Amino acid sequence: MKVSLTLRKKIDLPIEADSITPTNFANQDTKEIEELPVYQGNQVLNLADFFRIEGTPGNTPNETEIIVQGNLTRVKMIGKKMNGGKITIEGDAGWYLGAEMISGRIHVKGSVGPWTAAEMRGGNIQIEGDAEDYLCAGYRGSKEGMRGGRVYVAGNVGREMAAHMRRGFIAVKGSVGYHTATHMQGGSIIVIGDVGERIGIGATRGMIFVLGRIQSLLPTFRFSGSSEREFTNYYLRYLKDRRPDFIEEIPTKSKWIKYLGDFAEGRTELEVFALAKTNQHLRGYNSEL
Repeated sequence: MKVSLTLRKKIDLPIEADSITPTNFANQDTKEIEELPVYQGNQVLNLADFFRIEGTPGNTPNETEIIVQGNLTRVKMIGKKMNGGKITIEGDAGWYLGAEMISGRIHVKGSVGPWTAAEMRGGNIQIEGDAEDYLCAGYRGSKEGMRGGRVYVAGNVGREMAAHMRRGFIAVKGSVGYHTATHMQGGSIIVIGDVGERIGIGATRGMIFVLGRIQSLLPTFRFSGSSEREFTNYYLRYLKDRRPDFIEEIPTKSKWIKYLGDFAEGRTELEVFALAKTNQHLRGYNSEL
């Protein structure tokens, strides 16, 4: 069962609309959905003050799909703490999309603002455009970033992606900004494009695969050899099965460079795998030539 939300007017002051989740819509009539709270500045308003609402939700969150249309760049917190069901956004979305998400699916046909999937626990988010800073990161002062789920970004991602990540899977078709995976403690990341400087600061566990160019690695990362690695192709096949548009061809016979770190933390369980043909500038690799 589907419910359609269409933005009525241009939004000047951003609104917080964490009420837009299948859990809040399920088994409600139109009037009850229209009266769900939305916050703008110091005002508590209703969903109907900003959206035209049509359709009928399912009896449960998993039977409910919400379709949101309009310029949503100033609409924050759509799908926050979402626990089942599906949200489809026909365009761009604002800050904190899918933050603290537990389960369900979000499909964004445009780009998203900062803190998307912040401290995500589970579920699936597909972003067809770009993602701004702090994708899948922990909030300021928190040591808990992404703890589960899957996020796919067809465009580029800003800085500090996956800070404090513990579990889960992130795939980016484009490039990623600096300070990726700071204090990463687990999970897997695949970047098809380039990665900015200072990847993995303070990281202790997890795996990062980069097919593009890594701008630089900290001196606290140790070169651990280069070879063809079949298991890296397992991860790439996993990605291609789910998003075949991300990878044209899996580099099955290519050499990969492996780095371990961050040794500044006294542990060596983070593994960074860089495709050799795009990363011959990295420290340590040229010593093998």
